[in-house]
Amino acid sequence: MDASKAKASDPKDRDFSFARKRGVVWVCDIAGSSRYLNDDASAQDLEDFLPRLYRTSAIMVEAAGGEFIKWTGDGFLAWFETPLHRDLKKIASTVFQAAFHLTVLVNVTQLGVASGKKFKLRHGVAYEKDALVTTIKSDDGVTLTDLIGRDVVLAFRLSGIEAQFPSIVTQRELADAHKEHAPSHINFAAWRPSKEDRLKFFKGEARGLSSICVTGARKLRTISKQAALKRSKSAIAAAEGRQPAKYPFHEVWDRFDPVFLSGPSWCRDVMAEYLRFIKDDLLGSLKGVVAIMEEVGADEERDKQVPGDG
Repeated sequence: MDASKAKASDPKDRDFSFARKRGVVWVCDIAGSSRYLNDDASAQDLEDFLPRLYRTSAIMVEAAGGEFIKWTGDGFLAWFETPLHRDLKKIASTVFQAAFHLTVLVNVTQLGVASGKKFKLRHGVAYEKDALVTTIKSDDGVTLTDLIGRDVVLAFRLSGIEAQFPSIVTQRELADAHKEHAPSHINFAAWRPSKEDRLKFFKGEARGLSSICVTGARKLRTISKQAALKRSKSAIAAAEGRQPAKYPFHEVWDRFDPVFLSGPSWCRDVMAEYLRFIKDDLLGSLKGVVAIMEEVGADEERDKQVPGDG
């Protein structure tokens, strides 16, 4: 064989390095993606949606301080290294914050893809204490990272479980850490799997089953009309910037927003629709409720002042 041809056919040299690390794993996927791909009526819509999700989610992960590891076909794997265990509260809360924002943005805008199907995200988040992290460097300067571990596998399994908005399934350790760091916005409850659930999501294995939490609605505490009106007015004032939010939940979004807007034109269209929804649908509706409550309260006050017959 000619020596020059042999040299040209040789693969590029690659430098492999391995390290043990710990961190938070975030796995995201699209619910029912296989069903969409197998349906001629929705396959193209999903294919249009995926590249937009790839761009959006990569920016969101980086805004949260994580490393985007790889695409997984209909989702992604992200890694948030946690060298110090005492940082777990902040990191877990930041990951949940990023998942929350990504879910809302997709739910509201569908990333600008008009489809007869509603694409929804699911998230699995786990604490991997003993990940084997592989770094591959090629001679052209490209560096690739991948990781493996028991809780990496667990995160993939958790991402398949359905949960209420914002569709996050995680370990109790992370749910408790988040609750201590940021006790509002996202509420977790214990997951009670059926026998079918254990077989479907865990292949009959028991590891991790006893400490899984899912997002769900918090049980509302009964409050007076006056308290509800005061809380609603406070939320409107915070949304309009007239007073600080009680529980700031915007650090990741503030980093995500300018980078996302610097992308293709569809990014700006998506953001415009998102802001319209916040301003008109959410804030506008809340203002309408406040106006009705104030009117009812005024009517009740006048009724008290009107003397009875006789």
